[in-house]
Amino acid sequence: MKKLSYILLLTSLIFSQGKKYEGPDDPAGDIAAEREGYMTGNRVFLYFRNNTELSDWPKVNVSRWPNNLDGVKMTDGIGLLVGAKVYIKDDPTTQIDSVVVSDPLEIGDGEGLHKLYFLQTSYREEMDVNPAGTFEYGFYPAFGYFNETSEYPAMSNRPSSWPPNGWPATGTSTKWPGEWDGRFGRGVIYADLETYFVANDAQDQ
Repeated sequence: MKKLSYILLLTSLIFSQGKKYEGPDDPAGDIAAEREGYMTGNRVFLYFRNNTELSDWPKVNVSRWPNNLDGVKMTDGIGLLVGAKVYIKDDPTTQIDSVVVSDPLEIGDGEGLHKLYFLQTSYREEMDVNPAGTFEYGFYPAFGYFNETSEYPAMSNRPSSWPPNGWPATGTSTKWPGEWDGRFGRGVIYADLETYFVANDAQDQ
């Protein structure tokens, strides 16, 4: 029975890798879509930005637990780190890594390939910037997941912060206007407080 379970698990993993994406067509993240808010559920007080950054030293009053007069500062700052290993085709005529290999058979062969380890984040310091020095390469939020006239990202306790035409669904379609699209499903607000945003690194060159 144990062997059969492993086979079923392996089979399901193999087939799940080839599943066609059926989610929303998100636009490139945009610095103009940045919003900030506070998570105050579960006795926590935590400032965040919808570029995945939590807290923000040296600002005051950005993190505290428990969230009362006896609370203490929790953290200076936290940034989400997303890493990947990419296989690049060796080209002796150039120093630029430009030809990414994604074919599993070619990767398995390994001939003429080298590895590039890539790590992306958004944080208050030590970020790469574009050549003009006008913006940082990092995560930026995508439009469509909040009310653009609101100062806040979408928060479960602020219906006015939700996208007025509904949440991104499949392609360019939307769903459930006026209802919360949270962790526990359509219209369910079960946790003390939730936020919902999508960020990507499409601006990184």
